[in-house]
Amino acid sequence: MRSAQKRRALVVGATGIAGQTVSAELMRDGWEVYGLARRTDRLPEGVLPVPADLLDADATRHALAGIRPEI
Repeated sequence: MRSAQKRRALVVGATGIAGQTVSAELMRDGWEVYGLARRTDRLPEGVLPVPADLLDADATRHALAGIRPEI
């Protein structure tokens, strides 16, 4: 574990039941969580929004630019 820098995670489908649960657990453990979803208005509080539709590869690539998750 890196102590000086917060760990980053990307949760795909973060507005779904599993995605919300995983996001909450990661945040509880001190992770910075990015949530990829088509509709980011339903993201759990504290999750950083990454609006993208996985069916649009170019838009997804653009939305993920600069995000370097560890998991």
